[in-house]
Amino acid sequence: MHRPNCLLRQSAALLLLLGSVSGLSSSKFRFKLNQLYEVNIGLENLRGTPLAFGDFSGQNDQLVDLFTATPDQKTVQLWEWRRSTKEFVHLESADIKVSSGFSVSNVIPGDYDMDGKLDVLVQSTSSKTKEVKMQLFLGDASKGFKEYEQVESANDALPFAFDYDGSGRIALLGGVPWSQRSDSSAPPTWVWATASAPPAPANATAPASPPKLLALTPMGLPASDATTKMCQPASPHSSAFIDLDGDCRADLFIVCQGNEEYQIWTSSKSGFVYSQTGRLPSGAGPVSFADMNGDGSLDMVVPIMGKTQIHILYNEQRPLCIGAAARKQAGECREFERICEADKQFKFTPPADSQVIDVAALWAGETLLGSVSDFQGQAPPAVRLGDMDLDGFPDLAFVTKRGNGETRVRLVRSVSCKSGECKVGSRKQLDGRSYVAVNDGVSALEQLGGVQDVSFFDVDGTGTLGLLVYYRDGKGQKRVTAMYNNFFTDAFFIKALACPHLSGKSCVGGIPGPAFKYVLVTDSGKKHVAQSAQAPQTAYRALFTPYTVIGIGRTNNYIEDFSVGSPGFLGHHERSFEGLIPNSRVVVFPVNSTQDWRLELYMNRSESTPYILATLLSSMGILAITVFVLGKLERKADQREKQRALHAINFDAL
Repeated sequence: MHRPNCLLRQSAALLLLLGSVSGLSSSKFRFKLNQLYEVNIGLENLRGTPLAFGDFSGQNDQLVDLFTATPDQKTVQLWEWRRSTKEFVHLESADIKVSSGFSVSNVIPGDYDMDGKLDVLVQSTSSKTKEVKMQLFLGDASKGFKEYEQVESANDALPFAFDYDGSGRIALLGGVPWSQRSDSSAPPTWVWATASAPPAPANATAPASPPKLLALTPMGLPASDATTKMCQPASPHSSAFIDLDGDCRADLFIVCQGNEEYQIWTSSKSGFVYSQTGRLPSGAGPVSFADMNGDGSLDMVVPIMGKTQIHILYNEQRPLCIGAAARKQAGECREFERICEADKQFKFTPPADSQVIDVAALWAGETLLGSVSDFQGQAPPAVRLGDMDLDGFPDLAFVTKRGNGETRVRLVRSVSCKSGECKVGSRKQLDGRSYVAVNDGVSALEQLGGVQDVSFFDVDGTGTLGLLVYYRDGKGQKRVTAMYNNFFTDAFFIKALACPHLSGKSCVGGIPGPAFKYVLVTDSGKKHVAQSAQAPQTAYRALFTPYTVIGIGRTNNYIEDFSVGSPGFLGHHERSFEGLIPNSRVVVFPVNSTQDWRLELYMNRSESTPYILATLLSSMGILAITVFVLGKLERKADQREKQRALHAINFDAL
């Protein structure tokens, strides 16, 4: 009676697995060895400099497109990812040309008009006057972009993206604008933000002019901070919009003029409030952020350009309440239910006590690359941070230079420290992390010379971080190639993306500033909290992908608590989700006015699908043979019994 239903269910499962295997078998990224592979993804004809990643199609697939500048830096090009062929294709109709006398310095993709389609802000610089011209182009998600408005120019330093008023709209923060450069009394920081539409006259026959999406205004600060001025960003700078006090709401980190100090302004319902000023190491290059020691707070990674040192300045906050009842009562630790609670006493390790990675000790005779050659404008190469092995601790990628001028991409992996081995300044490191050179399986990187920059990105959308490498070939031409990460790992990941709360169902590029905090359970059963940030930096070719790849280690349990913080002030700025499945893609649409946030969960196809299919087919075959043999034996037994019954003599009848 139930056999047909059983067969239907088995057939459906088989079809699903066959569909998954067909997708896997068509993949062009199937390799055997434990190493990096240079892959052909359509960038062989690209000549130029990578500028930014974005999702032009807006399909929530977390596959990214690439914005580049042509070799003369007069045109911005869009290279669109095609899922069917797994390669980038130049979308010529989306080319954007900049004004004569200006060179492309940076682009900031995002949904500026909140229509669910990717727009782009182009920043171009005049080498003669240092004017930074900015143009906003609105996208149509199919053919390209159309210029919407000329934005007021900046002066020298590039503005960066943030959320000014908690509306979820992209705004810009920068120094003194070009129009105010001669005014000594002008405020040091200014904002480019959405202005209200002017009311239409009562007798007007034509529709009112559209509002400016990036109108210029001085940076407004709460009255309580009237005595503290926000410093003017340096040129160049690595300022960020990122959660630093642990409340899952993005704060402002500003690298001040002179590149020796930074200011932190924490986010509140009344605006941005001054928190602290700190010093950077002497000769500091671009600052990068990541949770380097897995304690739930974001740390600073600061290279010394042209030297051999990379400093890690740890963000010191209250730890979790683990077996510390007295500390819990005194409020000296965070409860697991309140991982997004602000620590107003947070502070960063001073440079003298920072942990230092010595590049020369890992690769003798090599120093950090100081600048990108043949790029008009300032573009200091940063240390890129990403979890290549998905163990939950970020690894490092950067470019080094040898005495003969040769440049190479170098990878450094985060590992656990042996007892008493790691120290930060004069004290032992609390979590025990050390950093080792990756020299095995990187022959593809070693073959690339003339490297200028590198960044992490997920090549085929499977949750494993590969590399995008920008280099100059033997003829001096600007080239871009990709490295596929085929290092074997049995760790798991979550790929997260937070979207603007007004964008509806389409999410074309996320927003700057969202925070992800999550509780993980190690193999030994110990709980700990880690944190990641989404696109915290957008100036000077920051090259962040819209999504965030989060390594969660070897645990295959459900994520106990996954908290998402939005930079909005309209209501609830964070929301916790439970029971997330590892190796999945998460898309979150915050609704700040209520707690009714929407979460979309997409399962990632597993590499073990062929083996599961083989096991299923084998099991079905064995069961089929068993049923056939037993059925045949039963029929034979029935026939024998009938024959015995026919030949039986009824003695009672006689």
